Amino acid sequence: MKFRTLFTIVLLMPIVILIAQEQPASSKWKNGVSKELIYTSSWAGNFRLRSDGWQIGGEYSKSKNYFKKIIYQFDLGLYKHPKQVKQNKDPYSGWFNNNGIKPFNYGKQNTLIALHVAMGQKFLLAEKAKKNGVMINYYYAGGVTLGILKPYFLRVCGDDRCTYYEVVGYDPQVNNKFTDYDYIIGAAGFGVGWKLKLKPGLHFKTGMEFDWSNNVNMIKAVDIGLSVDTYIGKVPIMVSEKNKFLFLNAYVGISLGKKK
Repeated sequence: MKFRTLFTIVLLMPIVILIAQEQPASSKWKNGVSKELIYTSSWAGNFRLRSDGWQIGGEYSKSKNYFKKIIYQFDLGLYKHPKQVKQNKDPYSGWFNNNGIKPFNYGKQNTLIALHVAMGQKFLLAEKAKKNGVMINYYYAGGVTLGILKPYFLRVCGDDRCTYYEVVGYDPQVNNKFTDYDYIIGAAGFGVGWKLKLKPGLHFKTGMEFDWSNNVNMIKAVDIGLSVDTYIGKVPIMVSEKNKFLFLNAYVGISLGKKK
């Protein structure tokens, strides 16, 4: 699904909710009490692919009534800059070789890891059929973001003949060949350079959840949505590209969990 189409669908969901709230009361209610089983809480783990990376997290919910829940979310994600492209100087290298040459991202300065903690609400839009079907929910959540910047390191030739190599990070005050393409051998690896910097911010997300589980006590759902992160100041991911403080992305994910 194209980003523009997904954006339109998600933005229209609050309007659908307002219209639904104006409709006559459901036949499942009698004297103000739901005839259906109300689950007091639920939890689920999820994995999402974003237009700018991926994230893994979880969600805990508390039911206010049959149609509305308070949700608490947390996740940890890895972001990718639009100009970030993997390159490889050795066509025969790979994950299982022993030459030590790894693919690298030219011009990458830092890796951005984001931790989100959020609170929001989830609304039931469509109930599941008796035997088969899909339950549809709309949700929104917002909260705090803790951006974690991990310096990106490269292996570069130590001299013109490349008789030895050095592991270097980006330093604008020192010419350590970090941005000299001819001297670069490959990436130093994710385990190098754990001198972290923190970047606080805020985030908001909104989306739709489609639960197809045949077991009423279980959650098996796919969700699509949009999220936005804003940080205090620009986030230096790339050296020569324009870095930004606002990140907007679309995502699709899967959730597995249980209702209580």
